[in-house]
Amino acid sequence: MVKLNHNLSMAIALLSSILIAASMVTSEEEFMITIPPEPEPGFYKTMEECIEKMSRECGENIVKAVLEDEDISEQCCVELVRGMGKICHDDLLQFYVSLPQLGFNVTHLNIRGHHVWNICISKTPSKM
Repeated sequence: MVKLNHNLSMAIALLSSILIAASMVTSEEEFMITIPPEPEPGFYKTMEECIEKMSRECGENIVKAVLEDEDISEQCCVELVRGMGKICHDDLLQFYVSLPQLGFNVTHLNIRGHHVWNICISKTPSKM
């Protein structure tokens, strides 16, 4: 069960992001997840703002790249590097790691997350 005391749009944005990741790591029909308390005030609001900086398609592409080694489109790299930014990317990785129900290997997720970031840096044109 999801427990959030925040506005509906933030819950939807976070859940959407979590469900994309969860669908890649579990095949169970029932999947329950509890969002942990905010590590600091405003953290979930910041995560919502980060998620809103990227299209759903690119969000899925980046999550699949981190979890399944999928190729990343240049457009999605641009959205990640120029839109979302490194701080948001790293914070979202740490958020996923904080959800034990997803069963992520922390070391692997961090290595893959940094690898995806580096790939996107190399794919992002210096000027658009």
